[in-house]
Amino acid sequence: MLTCKPLFNRCLFALAAMSVSFFSYSQEVILDNSLLWKIEGSELDHPTYLFGTIHAISQDDFFMPKSVENAFSGSQQIVLELDMDDPQMGMQLMQGAAMSDGNTLDKLMEPAAYAILDSLIQKNTGVGAAMFNNWQPMLAFSLIVQEFIEGKMASYELAFVEMSKEAQKEILGLETVQEQINAIANITYQDQANYLHEQIMDLDNNKVLFKTMVDLYVNQKITDLEDYIVESNGGDELAVHLLKERNEKWIDRMIEMSAQKPTFFAVGAGHLAGENGVIRLLRKEGYSVTAVK
Repeated sequence: MLTCKPLFNRCLFALAAMSVSFFSYSQEVILDNSLLWKIEGSELDHPTYLFGTIHAISQDDFFMPKSVENAFSGSQQIVLELDMDDPQMGMQLMQGAAMSDGNTLDKLMEPAAYAILDSLIQKNTGVGAAMFNNWQPMLAFSLIVQEFIEGKMASYELAFVEMSKEAQKEILGLETVQEQINAIANITYQDQANYLHEQIMDLDNNKVLFKTMVDLYVNQKITDLEDYIVESNGGDELAVHLLKERNEKWIDRMIEMSAQKPTFFAVGAGHLAGENGVIRLLRKEGYSVTAVK
């Protein structure tokens, strides 16, 4: 039987994968190869860190550097994209996933593509696509993200949630579930459906692209990661809605949260670099943001 929690986790994985996959702005500043960054300056008088995650990754590729463990341990609050220990979040996601105006996946997709989607959803959830027929296509994609990963899937966000519970640290979110869903809803349902179509109709090639992206992540090459994405993906509109606009909203919230107590921020790695990335936006606000090796 399906529950809200695993469905919510799958959708979260997909959002981060998309956050990386559609990152296509210009890169003016070459950044160090690091996923962990220390934020200093302004009026901060306590440690604050920023870590880039990938929401969906094979357990074989999952790694947790000692520097990240230390930064986490020295922080009093953990801030993810969403407050993932909120017991209402799974239900909020389920309620917000539906399309408006009678749109459904079988109307937006070609019959052959919908049949493949139905088969993949059945394989990954135990039920067919009919149960999710009114979901926004990009959220429906989250139900099959396992197809792109070899072996069992892991998540940095879920790891940090468990670590927070063990250490009795507070977990907060940079945005609400509705805000995240609204970011997706800025993209037309048909464009979302076209993206979903491309993913499932060329599954083998997209698995290779995903693996290359994961390799760059594991090697912490966030600048090379962006260059690779620019070369292999389009999607400027998606980058604006899923990255740029969200990053700009996050900055004031990050500044406010980090001023309160030692904070460990963990967001999708696609949000870090680039002209509109979190690192550059924080620097524009007068903060020193340096790589931690």
